[in-house]
Amino acid sequence: MIAALLGMLLAPVAQPLPPMGTPPEVLTVQIEGEQIVSNRTVQEVVPVRKREKVIIDGKTVEREVTAMMSVKKTVRLVWNLKDATAQRADGTKIDLADLKKKLATPHAVVISGNGQPIDKGYLALLKRDTIVIVARPAENSIPGGVPIPAVRPKVPPKD
Repeated sequence: MIAALLGMLLAPVAQPLPPMGTPPEVLTVQIEGEQIVSNRTVQEVVPVRKREKVIIDGKTVEREVTAMMSVKKTVRLVWNLKDATAQRADGTKIDLADLKKKLATPHAVVISGNGQPIDKGYLALLKRDTIVIVARPAENSIPGGVPIPAVRPKVPPKD
């Protein structure tokens, strides 16, 4: 009996696959018409011209200089609803009619960072009932994420 208990305790545990590919984003979105939209505040560095007084050779001189300044900016991200797919993190499909009802008001969701299905390694990190959306960014929209190489590291076998 002790051997059986030890066997259960020491049995190899399946390790979850590490996430790979473009990471998804967690955003507050809502559906407007036939689009999924989200407003995001970002920092942007912009050039600003200003006049300043400086002393050159003992004389006060006014000159115009360009300085870089960080400003907050709200950008609107838009995805096409027509070709979108939605599911819960556990894989349960959500049809578009139900998604429209749920996202009539802003809700936090996980959305694909590149318009492609989200890797199972990322989905395993989420609560089972989290809404997951795969959609292509609409024209004139900022891409959702930065692609990273899709190289899955090798997990050594457990002895």
